[in-house]
Amino acid sequence: MDPQQQMIFNRVGIHDPDVDNIEGASLLVPEGWTLTGGFYWMPMFSIQVNLLVQVTDPGTGASVFTLPVQQFVWAMQQAVPMALGTNWLGSVLHPPPRDAFEFVRMFYLPGPLQHLAHSRIVQVEDLPTYAAAVSRTLGDQRAVRVTRLRHAYDWSGRAWEEDVYVTLVYDQPGAITMWWGDGYAMRAPAGELDRMRPILSVPVQSLRYSLDWEATRDYVRGMFRQNVQNQRVRTRQLGELLRQHREELRQTHQQVWAERQAAQDRKSFALREVLGGIETYKNPFDSRTVELPAGYQHQWVNPQGQFIVSSDPMYDPRHGSNVDWRSMERYRPG
Repeated sequence: MDPQQQMIFNRVGIHDPDVDNIEGASLLVPEGWTLTGGFYWMPMFSIQVNLLVQVTDPGTGASVFTLPVQQFVWAMQQAVPMALGTNWLGSVLHPPPRDAFEFVRMFYLPGPLQHLAHSRIVQVEDLPTYAAAVSRTLGDQRAVRVTRLRHAYDWSGRAWEEDVYVTLVYDQPGAITMWWGDGYAMRAPAGELDRMRPILSVPVQSLRYSLDWEATRDYVRGMFRQNVQNQRVRTRQLGELLRQHREELRQTHQQVWAERQAAQDRKSFALREVLGGIETYKNPFDSRTVELPAGYQHQWVNPQGQFIVSSDPMYDPRHGSNVDWRSMERYRPG
C-alpha cells in the first residue's frame, strides 16, 4: 500500500477484563487491519501489567507489535546466593546486558521473537534523540539507550525484514543496579519495511491509556510497593528480635534439636549395620562399643580385648578356663 494514497485510521479501544472490562487503552488502526492481544497482569512483579498487542495488514502480512516490559535487578555481592531469574522483591534477578543485541537474545528470542532465532542482523542503529527524550521523562540520573536492530529472515516461504526497537534503562543508586528493558517490533516483506514504516509506526505512537485504567494500575502498584516495604520492615524487625532473644531461643530449641540429632543418629546407625553386615555391642569392661560380624547368637569378650562370636548355644568359653570371659549385650543408640 502506497503511504501517499488516502488512508483511514480508526480509533480502537482495548478493554481490560481484569479491571471491570473498562477501556484501558486506545490506539489508531489502519482501515481493514486487524488488532489482537490485550492486557496481561503479573501481580507478583513490580511491573504488574503488560499491554501486548499486534496490528496486522491481512493483505501483505506486515505488522507491528509490542514486546513485554520487565524490571530487573543485579547485586554484585548477594547476601544469599540466588539463581538467575529469581523474583527478588518484584524484580527479576539478572545482570544488565552489554547491548540491545544481548538483551534480545536473552529475553525475547526464547519467547515473543522465536521466529528470529535464525535471522541475520543486517543493520544496527542507535537512536540518541529518542533516548534523550526518554531520559528527560524518567530523570537524568538514569542512563538510557535506544537501539534499532534490523533482522532479515525467511518465513513461510517468503523473505522478510523486521525492525526490533529496544529501550534499555539503567539506574545504579549504589551496589545494586536496577534496569529495565522493553520494546516493540515491526515487520514487512523484504524491501517494503522502509516504505511501510510510517504506517506501521502509527498504532504504537498513538497508544494512549485511559484515566480510569491508569488510576487502577497506580493503585495496584502502590499496594505492591507498600507490601514490599512492609516485608522489608518485617525482615528487619525479625532480625532484631532474633538478636535479642537468641540465647532464649537456643535453650528452648535445645531439646528439639537434640531429639532430631538422636533420631538422625539412630537412622545412620541402623543403615550402617544393615549395609555393613555388622552388629554393635557394648564392652562390659570399658563401656566402649565394638562392631562384630552379624549372624551370631553369642558374643564374648575378655579383659585382654579378645572377642569370640558363636552360634553354638552350648558354647561357653568360661568352662575350663581361668580367663574372665563376659557376655556382651547389643548396643543401640538412645
